[in-house]
Amino acid sequence: MAAGFPPERIVVVDDGSADRTGDIAKSRGTQVLRNDTPARPANARNQGAAAASGDGILFVDADVLVHCDVRARILHCLGDPSIDGVIGAYDDAPGSETVVGRYRNLLHCHTHRQAAGQVPTFWTGLGAIRKAAFDHAGGFLKEWENIEDVEFGLKVTAEGGTIVLDPGIMGKHLKDWTLFTMFRTDMNGRAVPWTKLLISGRMPRGVLSTTWDKRVSAAAVALAVLSLPLALVWPAALLLTAICGAVFTAANADLIRFLATQGGRSFAVQAVILHALHHLAAVLGYLKARLRIG
Repeated sequence: MAAGFPPERIVVVDDGSADRTGDIAKSRGTQVLRNDTPARPANARNQGAAAASGDGILFVDADVLVHCDVRARILHCLGDPSIDGVIGAYDDAPGSETVVGRYRNLLHCHTHRQAAGQVPTFWTGLGAIRKAAFDHAGGFLKEWENIEDVEFGLKVTAEGGTIVLDPGIMGKHLKDWTLFTMFRTDMNGRAVPWTKLLISGRMPRGVLSTTWDKRVSAAAVALAVLSLPLALVWPAALLLTAICGAVFTAANADLIRFLATQGGRSFAVQAVILHALHHLAAVLGYLKARLRIG
């Protein structure tokens, strides 16, 4: 509402919440759709889209606070008739107070800032799409849960649609992360389905999570993990571990500078360790999908 969206044009899908979400949203004049049993994100978003009455649909995750200029920026972007959709980014001041939460949200912020311009995917954290393009693509598919928005964007762009990433369209992410939830999400919720898209040939390489620096980082972490136990019987393997560390640092130099700017040197050091674990989870998820485990 602070960004200028009238309450009667806001649709809240209360997907089986156990708190006062629906009541609070309804008291502010928004349209509330209540599911007593959770339908899960893909189906819930499709419900909201079906109830939307405008020519465009803006998707916002429940834990994202949009900046006050979001509506104006989206309208400006979609004023270009050649653009079918636009996605934004998290800002550089996440709501989390933990090191893991700050790192994870700042990583997303940095990744989207670096990828500004035309992209082949979509993002429901903070993304708008023309209603006609949404309906033509058939909405979100539950079988691609966790990355149903990414798969949806691939459908739109495969049909000739254009989606752009404008990091100036920002929202504050309030989600907190633990080491366990981060690792599990990166492996099972991100790497496994992303790998399936890569195997299918639908996901182009070199964008967002598949850029050269991320592939080099993943390879460096994998080699370092393999070389450490080898060093127990062959001490020279420690040299390989050191080389992998240097390669990993070089590949992520820009991110490390960004993290240091946001949280200081100590935070950056801790975040780099978390970043290595992030890539380890990605490697394990890649192998899991390739070997069809689980």
